[in-house]
Amino acid sequence: MLFVDFDGVLHPVGEATLDEDFRLIENPGLFVWRPILELLLASYPAVRIIVSSDWRRIFDDATSVRLLGPLGNRFVGVVESYGACRSEAIRMEVRRRRIVHWLAIDDHPSVITAQAEERRFIANDSARGLSDEAVRRTLCEMLSAFPGALATRFSAP
Repeated sequence: MLFVDFDGVLHPVGEATLDEDFRLIENPGLFVWRPILELLLASYPAVRIIVSSDWRRIFDDATSVRLLGPLGNRFVGVVESYGACRSEAIRMEVRRRRIVHWLAIDDHPSVITAQAEERRFIANDSARGLSDEAVRRTLCEMLSAFPGALATRFSAP
């Protein structure tokens, strides 16, 4: 399971997202790093996505699936737990769903702190997100460490 934030992970923080009526605007700067995640997860077809982004409070599941584009078929839901901070909400969701194998990629300050205690939290810079080579390398290393079927690499047909 991979917990994914949007702002600061799939595109830089600060990209315009909503109009004055809280509707998603057309902005080519949004989700510019989603193709990187698509490539990284291509070898791990069993990995599913839970959206941990604050966007989960604004948009419904169908919109999250659409925003994930080609990764939409991996969507299993959003973080429904609310903790004192993002990392705590993710931990609560892990317990609630009884998830054993998981990672979280996020730029939230609480994730940066949590990463020091638990390697499953992958913190990144909000301006570089998945465009940062070190973050990509860490995510790949952590994915390859998943046991059994979760890390099974499949050849293209």
